[in-house]
This record gives sequence, structure tokens and C-alpha cells, in this order.
Amino acid sequence: MGRRTRGVASKSHSAMNRRARFMLALAAGVAAMLVFLWIGASERFGMAIYDGRMRALVRYKGQGAAATSETLRKIQSTSNSWNATVSVANAPPIALVMIDQSSLDWVQEELGLGWPWPRELYGVMASYLRGARVQAYDILFTEPSTFGPEDDARCSRAMEAAGNVVLATLANKKPVFDVPDAWLGHVSALVDADGVCRKYRAWMDRDGERIPSLGLAAMEAMGGVGAIPEQGGGVLLKFENPSRFERYSAAQIIAASLHSPSDKSAGIDVQDKIVVVGLSAPGLMDRQATPVDPALPGMEVHATFISDALASSFMRRSSLWIEILAALAGAALVAYFPLLRKKSLAVLGVIAAAGVPIALSLLLFRYRVFYNPILALASELFAFIAAIALGYGAEGRQRAYLRRAFAQYLSPEVISALVEQPETLRLGGESKIITTLFSDMAGFTSVSEKLTPERLGQFMNEYLGIISEEVLAQGGTLDKYVGDAVVAFWNAPLDTADHAYRALVAATRIQERLRMMSRDFEQRYGISPRTRIGVATGRAVVGNLGSSRRFAYTAVGDSVNVASRLEAANKTVGTSILTLRDTVVSAVGAESSGRLAPELQRALPGGGSLILRRLGPALVEGKMRQIELWSVEMESLEGERQPDHVEPWDDIRKFSK
Repeated sequence: MGRRTRGVASKSHSAMNRRARFMLALAAGVAAMLVFLWIGASERFGMAIYDGRMRALVRYKGQGAAATSETLRKIQSTSNSWNATVSVANAPPIALVMIDQSSLDWVQEELGLGWPWPRELYGVMASYLRGARVQAYDILFTEPSTFGPEDDARCSRAMEAAGNVVLATLANKKPVFDVPDAWLGHVSALVDADGVCRKYRAWMDRDGERIPSLGLAAMEAMGGVGAIPEQGGGVLLKFENPSRFERYSAAQIIAASLHSPSDKSAGIDVQDKIVVVGLSAPGLMDRQATPVDPALPGMEVHATFISDALASSFMRRSSLWIEILAALAGAALVAYFPLLRKKSLAVLGVIAAAGVPIALSLLLFRYRVFYNPILALASELFAFIAAIALGYGAEGRQRAYLRRAFAQYLSPEVISALVEQPETLRLGGESKIITTLFSDMAGFTSVSEKLTPERLGQFMNEYLGIISEEVLAQGGTLDKYVGDAVVAFWNAPLDTADHAYRALVAATRIQERLRMMSRDFEQRYGISPRTRIGVATGRAVVGNLGSSRRFAYTAVGDSVNVASRLEAANKTVGTSILTLRDTVVSAVGAESSGRLAPELQRALPGGGSLILRRLGPALVEGKMRQIELWSVEMESLEGERQPDHVEPWDDIRKFSK
């Protein structure tokens, strides 16, 4: 076919080979990963995923539990006071005493005291809660009481008598009253950039002093705590359904204490429990955004830390290096899979690569490890986009290259089909049945002597152009030009069912075009060219034959040699087109073993008829087995024929080249 078709086989992606496409797609994925890290998008989206998983976990864990978080709104007697004991299995021994709106209303109505309350009321609660293992106050007593120093003193004495109190402190402020043996714990919240509290600061350093948090101080007050897995300055909390904590209104505690400090008929049982006292009324402004609640009372954050510490159920964050390595591996896979020739495998590979980070994140979350899949998904997405874009670009270049490389040898229709199936072109050949056309100009030596080299070049371009146009018009493949000879074949590189018929049509069209141009050639060049054509159908090896450095798409085999012998036999027989019985059988669709009429006609596209006449048996040079020769003629629309006036024969005739 072509003298050099480098790139059609082993380098079909000449402009953008597979390795370059892979590296560029991978680079796009890595760049996306670095950008997501730099602008913090990975963390923001990752925390959104974390919040969603935590909310789903809370909903799942909360099924079947007492879901209400309301506290006492009205106290009439101890018999109808609200009992918040929950039914959650394995509930932690933690109770919340909440200064909610109902408590503010009750104290106002029953005791005539508005907010802020006198400190003596906290002392009353501390006395009632002395049976608890520890009572931690998420309330700052850093300013003197508005009811005077005696109010602070009465509270201090009550808390000292209870002996199990933990008080809140800030980094630079401690409670104004002294409670000997009381533990102090800071209440500084640790929030992310989006204002959501996901971590808990177990310790805070101040002037070289390590101050525990309120929750940690409560744990230490009751006898110590195990290892706290801090990451990034805090521990990652595992939030659960808030109903797992026992809840009491502060009004309940005060009412029960004023009724009788030793009376347990109110249904309040804090014996040996960890009690956290704090503010929950909306107007008291002690609310914090968390993954499970946009306005969770701060006391519940401390209670969550204590619960996680007791159960050793803190969440842990996967290492950033693991996330980066997973992102690199995912980007590499997604950059590679689009290069696969099987599209189904490529699609499945990309889906699997994208699904693994998500599945890994879901799986690890069940084991209290949060793996952020955003880096992997972002790198995979951009690597995939780059791979697809580069693939389309490379495919476009490949298509353009194939069209340019084969435009001189194949018809546009065949090129379009070949572009869709580039894998049909590879170094090496395949054995298949083809029909070969071999043409040669009669008396070319004398023709070349009559013309100057320039005129001969012009004439040959026109002459070969006519033959090439008719071959391509019938979907043939131009193999080569050898001087004035032209070799073409059908049924390769793409399969063509009627390849023999197309070759015979091309042969007759060539002769018709040359006959019509003969007068014009005579006038301009003083030459009336005559062409002899041989057409043979048989098995041949077709493909890119040659070496890895230089090869050509061509056909070799017995049928190609026979076509050449038939072209030469025209001179002896006196015909212009000779073919074989096998070609006739294939062209007319007859059985090879059946008997054929001595003359057959088939309609030609565009009008006219193809006339096939049996001549007789023959032996051509180079073949030991005899063949049956047929002449090929054409009848015009007007019924005019250009017969060769050759009589058939019965004896075997021998033809040499």
C-alpha cells in the first residue's frame, strides 16, 4: 500500500502516545490533589462527609431509644415530676442537670428569683448531688455574685461539703470563691474553621501549666482516665443520640432538695453517676454547633467526651499521608484505565477506582476511623477528565493521521470504516480471500520514447489517476505503482462481501474511461494508451509486511501472482481483461461446483451490463494446476459492446509471462 506507514501499527498514537497520555492525566490528578490541599477544599468537603456519617450513626443508634430531650416544664408534685431515665442499652452512667427555660420559669414563679440566680441555689444543688461520683459545673463563677459576698460563701461551703465538685475555668480566670479540694477544668471550645465543634480539647497549656478540660477533670476526680488519642490538638468526638444521657431539669433538683434532701421519691437517682450541670435555655447562649445538632448545649459536648473516654470510643482520623498515597494510587488507576482497548473494562475500572475510596471510608467509619475520600475522588475526577480529553485529542490525531496516510490508497468510505477499527492494522499479516487487480500499459516502452520526461510525467499522472479513481470508487485498496503497472486488491483491510464483483466493475470502468479519453490523449500527447488487466480471486497474506523500521500494507500470495499472469496473457489471447472461474463464481454468487453458462451478464451500477464469457482451460507460468479463463467485457446503456472477438477453446492452452 504505502511506502511507509509508520505509526499505524506499533506507534498508532504518534502525536500523543499512551505513556505520555498516562503521565499527563496523572499529573492533572496530582495537581488537583495539591490544589484541594492548598485551598482547604479537601478538609471542608471531608468534614461535611464526616458530619453526614455522624448524623446517620446517631439516627441508627437512636432507633428504639427514648428520643425526647425535653426537661421538666411544670412541677406540681413529686408524683408527676418527669423521670428522664432512658432505656438505651449500655447507657453511660452520666446524668445531665439542665438549667433550661422551664427551670428559669419555675424559679421565677416559685421562689421569686430572676436570672442570674443567687449562688446559694447552686450550693443547694451541690448538696443534693453529693451522692454522685462527681458533679461538674459547666457554668463560670468568675465574677462575684450580685447578691453579695455571703452568697458566694454559702455556695462555697455547700460545694466543699459535697466534696465531689469540678468547677469551670477559663485560661486566665478562675472561680471567685475558693472550694478546697475542688477540681478545675477549662471550658474553651475547639471549633473548626466552619464553626462546628468536632474535636474536644482535653488539655490546655497556660504558662507551662497543663490545665485539663472540664470533662477530663471530672474523669480525673473520679479516679483517672486512660490514654486520650489527641490529634491536631484535640480528640475527635464520637457523637451519639443525646437521649442516651439521663436528663433532669435544675428545677427538679432544687424542688427535690427543698422538699427533702433525703427524699428519693422524686425519681431522681444520681448515686455513683457523673453529673454535668450546665445551661440549655436558648437565651443563656451556651450552645455549640456540632455534627449532630446546630445548637447543642455545651454541657452535652463535655458529656460526650466523658462518654467516649469511658467506652474508649473516640473517633480517629486517618493519616494525611495515607490520604495522599490513596489519592496518588487512585489517580494512577483512573489515568490508566481509559487507555485500555476494551471500553467495558475501562468503564468498570474507573467505577471501581472511584468506588474504593468511598467504600473504604464507609468501612473504616464503622471501626471509628474517619478516612477522608475527597483527595482521592478529586484527583481521580481530574485525572479522568484529563485522560478523556487527551484520549479524544489523540484519537482525533490518529483519525487525521489515518486519513492522510491512506487517502491515496483507499476510498473515503473505507478510510472512515478503518478509522473506526484501527486495530485491523498491525505489523504482520493475515491469510484471507482477496480479489487482486493487476493492470499494465501495452507498449509502454515506445510510449516513453515519444515523450520528454516532463510530458511523460504529466501523462502518467493522468493515466494512473484514472485507474486509481476507478479502483477507489469501487472500495478497493491501491497496493502499489510499479512504473506503468498498478496493483490493487479488495476485501482488505476491511471485509467486503462482493469484492470479486467490485474488482470486475473497476476493471471495466477503467477500460471505459481510457477508451473515452483516447482521443484527448491522442491530441495532447500523440498517444492512445491501451491497458491490459488481470483479475484473480484467491487466498493471500495481507497486512503490514516488512520490518519494524519500514513496512508497507500489501498482499502477497498465489492469487496476486496469478493476476499478474492473467494481465500478461491478455496479449496472447487478444483480450483486454482476463479473470478466473473462481472470480466469476464469487462475483455472480454461484456455487463453485455448479455448471456455469458460457456467457453471463450482470447489471452495472449506474447502467449497462457486465458480460462474462468463458474462454477455456489454461496453464500459466508458475502454476502446476490448470485454471479456467474468462473474458470480461462491458455493454453500454445503448446496447453497444466492445467485444474482444475471442473464440473459446477446449484444449488446455499454456501461457508464459
